[in-house]
Amino acid sequence: MTPKLFGTDGIRSEFGKKPLTTDFIKLIGYAFAKSMFNNDSGHVYISHDGRESSNSIENDLISGISYQGSSYTLLGLFPTPALSASMNQMKKTNTCAIQITASHNQYYDNGLKFFDHLGDKINDSIQRQIEHIVYSDSFDIKSIKKDNNTDNELSDIYITFIRKYFSTKLSNFLPLNEKLNILVDCANGAFSKIIDRIFDNQNINIIPINIEPDGKNINLNCGATNPRQISDFINFFNSQKAKSSKNKSEILKLDLGIAIDGDGDRAIFVDNQGNILDGDDIIFLLATNNVKSTRKVVGTLMTNYGIREAYEDAGIDFIETDVGDINVANKMRECDCDFGGESSGHIIFNDFKDFFYGDSMITLINVVELLLNSKKTLFEHYQHVNKIPSELINIEVSDKTTFLSKVKNINIVSYIKEQIGSNGRLLVRPSGTENVVRFLIEHKDMSQINVLKSYLYDNIEI
Repeated sequence: MTPKLFGTDGIRSEFGKKPLTTDFIKLIGYAFAKSMFNNDSGHVYISHDGRESSNSIENDLISGISYQGSSYTLLGLFPTPALSASMNQMKKTNTCAIQITASHNQYYDNGLKFFDHLGDKINDSIQRQIEHIVYSDSFDIKSIKKDNNTDNELSDIYITFIRKYFSTKLSNFLPLNEKLNILVDCANGAFSKIIDRIFDNQNINIIPINIEPDGKNINLNCGATNPRQISDFINFFNSQKAKSSKNKSEILKLDLGIAIDGDGDRAIFVDNQGNILDGDDIIFLLATNNVKSTRKVVGTLMTNYGIREAYEDAGIDFIETDVGDINVANKMRECDCDFGGESSGHIIFNDFKDFFYGDSMITLINVVELLLNSKKTLFEHYQHVNKIPSELINIEVSDKTTFLSKVKNINIVSYIKEQIGSNGRLLVRPSGTENVVRFLIEHKDMSQINVLKSYLYDNIEI
């Protein structure tokens, strides 16, 4: 049986360890081009999220792609959703794309996400074909000197795409007396260099932070995995009624914040009071306030049970699928749903007919539309979200299978489930992108969650 390379979202590991070693990356580059173009020559667009290992991986991919006989264009620092959307807008046959990224992981990890000429993530069949080629073909791919094949074409395509979408969404709104002030945490990642070009609208004022990637600071105490930073800042800033530096007679307030991850597809929001809203919260608010009268929403097995019950009360069908935005997208296509996503902040909209991919900027535009349409703050909307208290616990392990098979750990899981009973649930799942096992504890009583969490930490066998 051919070993698996692909996890929940592409290929990912610590850089320098298999499969992200020089020879293996060359093989992957070759196998991807071979799988997409067979014996013909095609063209591959390559971008990255700014990790210090990206240049090395880029060079090795180029060697493999060139060995297959295809050409390439380097896009440099560029968000994953921007790459996907640009490919979809171009629809150039005989092309495909690779994003070098480990998404929300720390800098020492890296990975690869693969897209076809329509901007869709490659399907399972192509993934298996790549794996087969990598593990069956035996040849030595020489390193080649990288040509300066750089191009900003896709950046302009993406900016045009986003601005058009934004203008369409906000076409019915008159200019505001006061702009919406939005704090954007770019996680020192892929959006850092283009965030100031995206929005050209008199209704909003974008205030970007964490926009100085240095190869090692991506997702470091910032971004979608660490939204507490901007939560504390917004709460403090607004509570102090900070004065505008331009006009001392006016009060500058932050209306909301958005924390995105390293490659730009996840979005976690913060309201004007500092409350953190995850993907579950935002999808629920958008779906229940949608003018199209949404009747179906796709979520995952991680979706909060309180949210699920709220959908039922609102007359909206909740459709569950496996974790992973590609699974959400496929289920949305299958069921013709308007909204779908994950608690982690991957949110997908059925606004483009042939394009289903999570983009933090698209999500932000929809949240802005919600606020302008309702004439309410995000805090006011948040009061209508009824979730069961929950805690997501990530346990780092050396081997996920071994960890989950230990008798002591099995008994601990059984005990916690017994203690929860009908008051919530325990969900245990190995991460598809990291050496981590996730424990999701949901309970009607937060104090019980804290008790069970302490029990887990005190007794689990790593």
